[in-house]
Amino acid sequence: MDKAEDTSFAGTLIDGARMYAASADAVNDKYPNALHALSHMLGMSIELALKAYLKQHHLTDKEIRRLGHDLEALYERAKEFGLKDTGSRSFRLAVLGANYKARIFAYPKETNLNVIQPWSLREISQEIIQEVFEVVKGVEAASELQDAPGLTILSFYPSDIVPSAWAVK
Repeated sequence: MDKAEDTSFAGTLIDGARMYAASADAVNDKYPNALHALSHMLGMSIELALKAYLKQHHLTDKEIRRLGHDLEALYERAKEFGLKDTGSRSFRLAVLGANYKARIFAYPKETNLNVIQPWSLREISQEIIQEVFEVVKGVEAASELQDAPGLTILSFYPSDIVPSAWAVK
């Protein structure tokens, strides 16, 4: 891929990240206790945003595929190209990443999980999406679309969810 194709693909990836984040907001409105679904969607949102950032910085498809679904590895690589580093991001991505990489949220089984609450995951996904969107699409587009789905949080995420009561609103 040449640089123009990299930028185009990065744009597609960041749009996908926004779609997953907006979808999480919609699910949260109806099923705020749906821990597995929300965690999976927000993990996917973060994965796509980080891959968009890496693609914008001209990593090859092969290099990105090698990083796979490893959110920690994607984040570490993105930091090498200037993505903001915060201890909070590192911690939350480490905890989410362990379950996400193993596809626990997509293929749940009975187990004790260390998890990050969906409100916290949505917060970090918004931070990363906004930062990457600005790099990929530009400051002007980010400013114009700041209140658009996926770029802003359009749902209230409770801090006291009960995952076993996922069907209860």
